[in-house]
Amino acid sequence: MPIPEVTPVLTDGVVVLRAPRSSDLPGAIERATEEPSSYGPEDITRWITFGIADAWADRSRLVFVIEYDGRYAGSVGLSPDQRGSASIHFGLSRWARGTGLASRAARLALDFAFDACGFHVVHWWATVANWPSRRIAWATGFREGPTIPSADGGNEWTAWIAPGDDRHPRHPWFDNPVLETERLRLRTWRDDELDRVATARTNAETAHFLPFLPQPFTAEHARFWLHDMSEQAAAGRRINWCVADRESDLALGNLTLYGLDKLAGRYGELGYWAHPDAQGRGVMAEAIQRAATWFLTEHHGHKLVIRTAATNTAARRVAERSGFQHVGTEREAFALGTGVADAQVTYDLLRTDLPATP
Repeated sequence: MPIPEVTPVLTDGVVVLRAPRSSDLPGAIERATEEPSSYGPEDITRWITFGIADAWADRSRLVFVIEYDGRYAGSVGLSPDQRGSASIHFGLSRWARGTGLASRAARLALDFAFDACGFHVVHWWATVANWPSRRIAWATGFREGPTIPSADGGNEWTAWIAPGDDRHPRHPWFDNPVLETERLRLRTWRDDELDRVATARTNAETAHFLPFLPQPFTAEHARFWLHDMSEQAAAGRRINWCVADRESDLALGNLTLYGLDKLAGRYGELGYWAHPDAQGRGVMAEAIQRAATWFLTEHHGHKLVIRTAATNTAARRVAERSGFQHVGTEREAFALGTGVADAQVTYDLLRTDLPATP
């Protein structure tokens, strides 16, 4: 199926994809200066004035300007390859971000790629940690591929989509809800808190009950762990909170809600740990009670579970103080740092266990 000679005008009634105009130049230059870039005003002028048209003519890139509310809002492009497929690239002006425009533009470009150009697959990739770009790929139904090395020595995420695929998310993407109690705030961890994580996870008790964690647990280990938590949230599997002091915002511990990809999200399991200077203050029980109430009411969950080693008296005490009931013990099911398998105890909390609201 031949690529159209002339750039068509595409719209979903909200955004418009079209060829560039001279009136787009101020908006394109503004976008180029919003973030560090090797492209200056002269480069952008050439690109808008004739570069996009030349690239379309030689079929090297099929670029559309994104127009919203009569304004230049960014661009989306397709780069054909010799195998009959293409890759997609997109970017929005800062004022247009967070509005869903990029997903709308990407869907229009995908319709054009498959229906007008006949590409058999469209690829996407982005530098690891470019979460806004990944979010658009997720929102438009791309299938996740492997993470691969990039030319600059880093890594890239990859994904792809085929003509018959739905152009909407394949699974949930969890954003941390901020939850508060009288003393605490449950929020996302920050990059400047890596040392708090490292200190909390470097101790003999952690080595004993979580022997798969490296010891000492360094700031780099903490950085990798936080990235993995973000990956798990993006895959719809878990939510991870920093448990912080509500007044000072000091990180006191961590609470993870995982297993959310089971039973249509109605089931969850909790894991937790406290910084040494927060232990013995009832912090984790208070945080768990708040998160459990949120999950079982606002999130419409049905059941929460806590599993730990039978000899982990501190973790068991937290579960019991949080209102969870001991429902079973499995023999030799929890690996310890000594190489011995401890019994594993299970606690649960059902929606019907919560106090009735007036």
